[in-house]
Amino acid sequence: MTAITPILLAAGASSRMGRPKALLDFDGRCCLELALEAVRDCGTPVLVLGPNHEEIRARVALDGVRVAYNLDVESGQTASLKAGLALLPPEAEGFLFIPVDVPLLTAAEVGRLVESFRSSRKSIVIPSHDMKRGHPVLCRRDVAAEILALPPGASARDVVNRDPGRVDYVLFADAYVLMDMDTPEDYVRCLGAYRARNARNG
Repeated sequence: MTAITPILLAAGASSRMGRPKALLDFDGRCCLELALEAVRDCGTPVLVLGPNHEEIRARVALDGVRVAYNLDVESGQTASLKAGLALLPPEAEGFLFIPVDVPLLTAAEVGRLVESFRSSRKSIVIPSHDMKRGHPVLCRRDVAAEILALPPGASARDVVNRDPGRVDYVLFADAYVLMDMDTPEDYVRCLGAYRARNARNG
């Protein structure tokens, strides 16, 4: 079995949201807990925290989670990903990365991506819906060196776009892999979708 390390990115300032996105409530479970549940069947997760780390650690049990830090929120998401990749264990053959504000992603959806990753010959596997890329992005280990070599201010998207021939897309009928949250309005929209899905699934 391919060893895959999940990297959860939760170091942002959440300035537009007005409070840490990792702690947004979804009927008794916070966004970070949902993200950890979604990657439960992968390897030991790496969580990247930022200036809100004390509040998050006080609210969420992180037993069995490796924690990295990016305290400079101005450095951007790629810097957080680099901090997480610094903790990539030697046995990891690949890694997935996901921002913490994708609350509708489930373990079943991650599992489908992992199965595609294991059967694919491509270096990068990405979920998609309606011709749009979603999360998480799965990469083989050698892609880590390319991300770590990015200059300040560059995006991991630059690595993904470097060679379209090495990217495989997994199509999803629902838009859950696309739904993230930057504003309070986004939170209301995602919470509504979360409740509707749960009601539909009984």
